Amino acid sequence: MSTPHQPGGQHWPPRQNWQHQAYPPQRYGYPQQPPPSPPKRKKFLFWLIPLIVVVVATAVVVPIALSGGGEPDHRQAAPPPASGSPAGSPKVKWELSGAKKDVPAYKNGITTWLHEDDLVVVRDKYVAAFTRADGKQRWLVDAPGGKVFCGTSVEPADGKIVLAFGKAKAGSEDGSCDNATILDLKDGKLGWQVPMAVPQKMQDRVTTVQAVVTQIMGDVVFVTADQGYAALDLATGAIKWTKTFSRKADGEDTCAGHDMMPREGKAIVVASCLTGDFSVTALQIDPATGNVELEDSVPHDGYSVSGIGLLSVEPVLAYGSNTEQGTYFLFDDNMKLKSKIDGGKPGTPEELDGVTSQGFGHSTSGTEHHPGAAVVAEGVLYTPTRTIGGEMNKLVAVDLKTGQRKWSASVPEGTIQAPIKIVGGELLAQVGPVYNTGPQRTVKIAVADGKVTPFLEAQVRNSEQDETGPIPGFYRYLWADDRVYAVAGRWSDLSVDVFLLQAE
Repeated sequence: MSTPHQPGGQHWPPRQNWQHQAYPPQRYGYPQQPPPSPPKRKKFLFWLIPLIVVVVATAVVVPIALSGGGEPDHRQAAPPPASGSPAGSPKVKWELSGAKKDVPAYKNGITTWLHEDDLVVVRDKYVAAFTRADGKQRWLVDAPGGKVFCGTSVEPADGKIVLAFGKAKAGSEDGSCDNATILDLKDGKLGWQVPMAVPQKMQDRVTTVQAVVTQIMGDVVFVTADQGYAALDLATGAIKWTKTFSRKADGEDTCAGHDMMPREGKAIVVASCLTGDFSVTALQIDPATGNVELEDSVPHDGYSVSGIGLLSVEPVLAYGSNTEQGTYFLFDDNMKLKSKIDGGKPGTPEELDGVTSQGFGHSTSGTEHHPGAAVVAEGVLYTPTRTIGGEMNKLVAVDLKTGQRKWSASVPEGTIQAPIKIVGGELLAQVGPVYNTGPQRTVKIAVADGKVTPFLEAQVRNSEQDETGPIPGFYRYLWADDRVYAVAGRWSDLSVDVFLLQAE
């Protein structure tokens, strides 16, 4: 399949290179107080170290000097247990290893969720549920007919998810993502399986659509697929209606959706068009009819914007970037552009994280929904600056009302990978080691002033043949049960697939 290009030689729809955030060849550091290099320790050069087996040591809390919005504090009090914890289950330290064949092989992870008492992972080859208390596999289901999963729901709804699947790429051949099935998370059983004939303006893309985001909304499954969108009947999978994207601002109709999230029974979509004077278009669509209820478009400001995605729908916060600047687009409840917030110049220490995959590669398309390394709450965006392996960075709080950075915090000898969740007025953030012998850490950062407190620490190691631990940028981090669950988004038969950090 040939991919159309937009002016400037950019591919359209634009796609992100997720590895760029994990370990680019350039190295930028922004330490507040650079720590001296420990003797006999080597920088964690991600691009030189192969993934190998890791063994999780007992998690302990170690007082370490941290820098943030206040003086160092060595309190060790844990946040309260998260809701949905496995009730009455003993806490077992467990891990899943590729080397030990604890899980079947796959190529790319698509997403992962905490659902009831399970950790659910969606991969291109299969979907599996593991009991969080002990890591036991509850069920595993393979993609139908030897095909691969290539898209899924933004989040579970009523204990179910919808999965897109199709033919994997082979050599120079394009893949496809043109079928859908429904999965019950209680027992791992697949339901209906139907072809997804979502219309495309460019006819050669009808059977080779590689961009699918789905969400169960009421009695329909809302689907965005590249240049088109549709609704499937929840009970049968039958198509109820189909449409293609267009833009009201100038009538441009060769457009594509880039991301979608549900908000109060409606679908919030961000899109862009091949030509015209506008970059990002935000829409609110009624999933029952496909009618666009609210819409606004942002005029171009310099180069075309790529890497477009949604970080939040309460408020609606989208992201896009060009070669000169990353930008957050804030929309009000009526989907009118409220403000644009500077996300920093790409490739510099001040660049804020955009809509990255947070460890899970964009294996199928640029519109596969990814939550990004960000938390949005109470009118504030919390996100790290560039997550460069072997360098310190910062966690930044941005006031969405003013667009100003309220505070920043850093962790000595640590790269802040992602904020995870706000618990009791403190933001939990995962920190990878700067040095290859360093520990995996979770810190607490006060949302009021950026004060940093040590919390969880575990010395995660590879096999006895190597001292290094897992590459932090290949994992997504989740919080529940007083634990951080680190889930790999890329398969390796030499590395751990899931590891935990927990309070003892």
